[in-house]
Amino acid sequence: MERSYFTYEALLFTIVFTLLFTMTNIVMMDYRGIQNLISSQDPFMILILGAILAYLYKNSKLSFAPLRKAFLALWGLYIGFVFLSMFIADHFVATEALILLMVTVILAYKIPKQLIIYLVLAALISLPSLLIIDHTLNESGATLVMVITAGFLIVPRTNRAMILYLLPAFLVLNLITTSRTAMGVFLLIAVFQLAWINLYQTPGRQKRWFLWVTIGAVAAVLVLFAGRIYQFFIGGNLGSGGFSWNQLTSSRYELWATVWHNRQWFGEGHSYFDFTDLLHAHNILFDTLGRYGIIAVILFILVLASIWVLSITKYTVSIFLFMSAYMLIGMFEYNYLFMFVYFSPIVLFFILTAYLLTLREAHTNVIELKKALRFD
Repeated sequence: MERSYFTYEALLFTIVFTLLFTMTNIVMMDYRGIQNLISSQDPFMILILGAILAYLYKNSKLSFAPLRKAFLALWGLYIGFVFLSMFIADHFVATEALILLMVTVILAYKIPKQLIIYLVLAALISLPSLLIIDHTLNESGATLVMVITAGFLIVPRTNRAMILYLLPAFLVLNLITTSRTAMGVFLLIAVFQLAWINLYQTPGRQKRWFLWVTIGAVAAVLVLFAGRIYQFFIGGNLGSGGFSWNQLTSSRYELWATVWHNRQWFGEGHSYFDFTDLLHAHNILFDTLGRYGIIAVILFILVLASIWVLSITKYTVSIFLFMSAYMLIGMFEYNYLFMFVYFSPIVLFFILTAYLLTLREAHTNVIELKKALRFD
């Protein structure tokens, strides 16, 4: 690791982010009823984003390259309709608006690699705090999976390093959650990462070895644990009456159907979910639809799709895996803009989006330089 990662500034920001992520994990889990002591979790997000902006102001500069301007225009349309919906439905929340504006400024900055290291490292160090409660939570599992996936950015891409990294994480995941979504996404991401390491630009012998080991491992697991796997992911959520989408999705399907039936152009605000005891629809798209309406959810889908497409390159594989995991988990766990509850994954989502734009701009500049040199 470069010497610039071991400066006083690096230590300071890593400690600050670690403390903030640890505290927000504790609040997220409502440890000993701590949520009753605070009126809103928005200040935590504002504080984290403020620290990031302070670092960027000192160490980076704004970028208005064509790609970033196009993305910011799309993002601006999205939050513009979110604000419009807030006013129309009379549910404007100043702190949420401030957070969205702060995120917009972050997205306009070139992101130094050092900041990514500090944030990912801080998020990883904060993970043990998820073990302090004596019961399982879907939120804890989703947080661990997202942070572990972000860790691919700093963990060496070798089989030994990945196994030593992923096995303990999987054991902890089994302790803190029973979420099928978190378990399934973790396994999917782990297999993809190992496949990338062993199949991309590797000798034929290594590819054959990996394929045979993978086939053998999958076959052994299915033979030994097929019944338990089926029971965990499917069977345990089906009643005696047979197949039911509502039972399979843990009662989410009827909620989604209700939100779809009640859809409006500008949404119904934060109180749209008053037909159930749950706080939100456990789906980022349906929750956006219910809160902010049809136009906002269409723009939201375009924002997510553009981020995902931009991440599909050989030099942004780790970011691609993070964004893919984020969207998969978001189909069953997160709420509308997936923030104000899950802090470290949210911060990583936005900062990696800005970092992705930075990498794509740098890559475009290199290509243009090579073309210019060939022309000369």
